[in-house]
Amino acid sequence: MAATTPHFDRMVPAAPDTVGALRRELRRWARRQGAAPDVQANVALAFSEACTTIIGPDGPAEGIDGPLIVEAWRNDDEIGVRVSHASPGARSRHVAVGYGFGLAIMARVCDRFEVRRRDDRPGTAVEMAFRLRPEPAPERSFPLRPSRSTTRR
Repeated sequence: MAATTPHFDRMVPAAPDTVGALRRELRRWARRQGAAPDVQANVALAFSEACTTIIGPDGPAEGIDGPLIVEAWRNDDEIGVRVSHASPGARSRHVAVGYGFGLAIMARVCDRFEVRRRDDRPGTAVEMAFRLRPEPAPERSFPLRPSRSTTRR
């Protein structure tokens, strides 16, 4: 297995065609940190949604330059991911039908997340946290029975 570092730092052009390769690289990094397969998938999905929230599906708005900055780190039993860009976020542009769905996805797959203004310069940052091993689902107090909603033949 390749040597791993507890930090992941990348700076790439803020363009939709750079997101896929970076998403795969981030997922591999999460695997090397010991993240469970479903956590790796959640990191990848939330990263994609964060990129769309920040730079939009077609890239940054006209006149807004700067790289997409991705930072990830491991602290004990948790992975943190920060995605930032100079754009003010998709809310400042024409809001298409479905905007906000990505935020709902992030709320579902992250243990914690926050969308905010960058501290050090203009722009938007999305910070997310994921437990390396998800908590087990609670045991059911009643057994599951087959559904009767399907037609029997």
